Amino acid sequence: MKEIADMAMKIFNAYEDYYLDRDKAKIFETLFDKYLTIVNEDGKTEPYDAIVWLAINHRPDFDEMVKVLKDHSLITD
Repeated sequence: MKEIADMAMKIFNAYEDYYLDRDKAKIFETLFDKYLTIVNEDGKTEPYDAIVWLAINHRPDFDEMVKVLKDHSLITD
């Protein structure tokens, strides 16, 4: 669970760090729309919590989201 919490925090912090960079923010928004809506249909859950729920309940989707973020150098290991 610590691994999930750490990665969720890393993703959330990167999202906040790149929020004003339109191109990078667009990547996050696209991924969040694709993956976080799986666990957050009404959009009321905070991104960090939705990321954790995604990892717990839909690990392959979480892993794919992490891979895309790493491929775009938005997060590191």
